[in-house]
Amino acid sequence: MVRKKYQSGQIALIALLVLTIATTVGLSLIARSTTDVSVTRNIEESTRAFSAAEAGIEEGLKGATGVVTVDPALGVKYNVRVDPAGGTADPFVFPQTLKEDTETLWLVNHVNGIIDDTQKVYTASTIDVCWSSESTTPALVVAVLYKTSGGAYQVAKAAYDPAGRANNFSAPTAGMGNCPTSTSYRSRITFASFDPAIDPTLDTLIALRIRPVYSQAQIAVAPAAGQALPSQGNRIESVGTAGSDVKRKIIVYQQYRAPDSIFDYAVYSEGNGVSGGNFSQ
Repeated sequence: MVRKKYQSGQIALIALLVLTIATTVGLSLIARSTTDVSVTRNIEESTRAFSAAEAGIEEGLKGATGVVTVDPALGVKYNVRVDPAGGTADPFVFPQTLKEDTETLWLVNHVNGIIDDTQKVYTASTIDVCWSSESTTPALVVAVLYKTSGGAYQVAKAAYDPAGRANNFSAPTAGMGNCPTSTSYRSRITFASFDPAIDPTLDTLIALRIRPVYSQAQIAVAPAAGQALPSQGNRIESVGTAGSDVKRKIIVYQQYRAPDSIFDYAVYSEGNGVSGGNFSQ
């Protein structure tokens, strides 16, 4: 009798262990299935939100702004805004890192996307060009495009090298001035130091053409105190939303059109190493 009770206790214990294992496995499968469903749903909503943000960018490039509902049933919408890029007294930081390529910093306004060089905008005697430090120290080549008081288009060139290589480049300016913290070097361009001298109160400064050499670099331009840089185009930000809490953001810079880099070599003719010859629009 005692043996039968002992065997019955063993069977009950084994049955309890099997039931516990089965329950654990079942709960694990349910939890995993729930997690998979949640992950799948989040991926789907993330994809919808990103697609909505892209649609907002497309509309922003056309000039549209505001909140637009794409699919009310799924709660898919986008909110797009278009703001000027630059146009303030703050330094303008170019959105992408440059390597052996040229960026343009406009010093005149644009009207309907067209350069307006009939009005002087930047009239300070100096401007600071800032750039980052990389594994290989980058140097900088800057061309100043301007129109003389007599109506002739001219270009003046300068080059700066923090590494002091044997290239006849000038040394950068000491201190960082108003340069952003993402940069490490600064060169203050004094327009009167070119030959012939540039007088921004008489001549019309049109643009700076900036190109890093030896290495890539993040470029920024800081205006002189009391001056503001003209708008460089538009900053388009679109936030796509799917459901109640999934958001994706896309930012695009729509800069004003600029000549291709080959323009610097095909049209400009070297002068005495500081100032070049005429160029055509």
